[in-house]
Amino acid sequence: MRLSTICSTDCTPLQQMKNLLNEWGSHGTITVLRSFRCGNWYCDPTSSSNAYAYFKSTDGHMFHWDFNLRRSNLSLASYAEAKGGLILVDSTRQGKRMPDGLSKTVPIWCAVINIAVSLRHDVPQDWDTNIYLSPQIVPPTERSQIESKLRAWAESLERSSLPLPHLARPLRPFFIHPSTSYAPSIPETPEYIPIICLSASRWVSKGGDDIPSVTSIGQRKVGFEYVPGGGDDDELWARGLKPLLFHQHKKDLLSVERDDLPSLVDRLVKSADPVAGINTSLMDCDLSSSVLAGVPTPNSLMALDIGPPSTKAPWSLSPSEVLRVVPVDKYPKNTPFLLGVHPSERVLAVPSAKTDGKFYATALRELVDHVRKVSIEQSKPIVLRPGKAVDVRKAIASVNNAQSIDPAAIKITSPSFLVDARKVILPLALVILCALPGISESSTHALPAESNLSKDHVADRLHRLVALWPDGNPPRVALKRVNEFLMSESRK
Repeated sequence: MRLSTICSTDCTPLQQMKNLLNEWGSHGTITVLRSFRCGNWYCDPTSSSNAYAYFKSTDGHMFHWDFNLRRSNLSLASYAEAKGGLILVDSTRQGKRMPDGLSKTVPIWCAVINIAVSLRHDVPQDWDTNIYLSPQIVPPTERSQIESKLRAWAESLERSSLPLPHLARPLRPFFIHPSTSYAPSIPETPEYIPIICLSASRWVSKGGDDIPSVTSIGQRKVGFEYVPGGGDDDELWARGLKPLLFHQHKKDLLSVERDDLPSLVDRLVKSADPVAGINTSLMDCDLSSSVLAGVPTPNSLMALDIGPPSTKAPWSLSPSEVLRVVPVDKYPKNTPFLLGVHPSERVLAVPSAKTDGKFYATALRELVDHVRKVSIEQSKPIVLRPGKAVDVRKAIASVNNAQSIDPAAIKITSPSFLVDARKVILPLALVILCALPGISESSTHALPAESNLSKDHVADRLHRLVALWPDGNPPRVALKRVNEFLMSESRK
């Protein structure tokens, strides 16, 4: 049972870490971070940081090693320095002691940032640019191939417009899994920033780890079948349950009879506050707090209200107009995608980039034309934030031919979680930044005129946006539509 696996007393990663940290003295206060997405299940929000990491295992897969600028996690490096180090929690399925995201992606990340910092800034002569990999997990041949690519990745990072942190000490990874017996040897005042990669799952194989079969529910012991990487691929097994909701109702979920568990999960998911559902994100954000982040700069004429960014980007202006963004599956023909609710508020219905590419481009055109009129020509600040199905229906009801619109022609599936809303809104922000460079005249990096746009310029703006909201990395198909739209605009 996956939920019991996640909470089994014998394999709880934070408890294991506390035991090891007792050997470290002052390191007992080191900050625990969950790695998106699997790590969220293993970390109780009450005992871990609200920040998060986003390291994909695919960037560490054999022959696909990469330092992806869209997943640069640069703010995490500064955060780690401020906290004196981090513990990154993740898990993996049967057949490995650690996920590739921890065993290879994180070491690549540490080494590339260290090299890039040395290229841009004056650093001590003994500044460490080596890559640290576990010899028990990564063989020498694979290590050699990864090492050969580090310099090129670092140079690409250094040339980008991403905010490379000026670290006082280099990053260095360490590796811990359930069969680890001894804590890493880390001095109380290390010459590096320790990044401790903690795998929460046990290795299930002949000669592997001891596998727990009992967990504690209060004073009661409950048996279960251990599932390696129990928190992985939750869209396939969780029935809509999310980590925050799980930890809020953990006792009830673990103590219920197995046959009654599905109905309990369904009741909890259904009864969860819809607004809170949007906020059940990696960062436990609350949109009602109106965390407005100016993009690309604090004094830009555009801000996003999609939860706190990874680095502070407070907006120095006040909005003259709010644009609520709502994805739609079906939409009435001959109806504008951009609709007015009242003079200071509008709704943008966004068709699927995958199945309705033509209409997606039409929505982008309406968006750009409107922002040009409001923010560029009239210098009025505008905010993009997630909307709801009711916003679209209310806006459609106000159009002239509303009575002739068949309700069956409207199908809306609003994002249930803030992370999903980010993936819809970030491509729209990217289009605005590229098509309307005047939205931020104070940008430190000169933006090209529309006629000079290139895919490199678009990629640069994308990297800067995703650096602020790493879990909002847009789908490939949406980025493809955005590039097609911008390139067609530049040819006009």
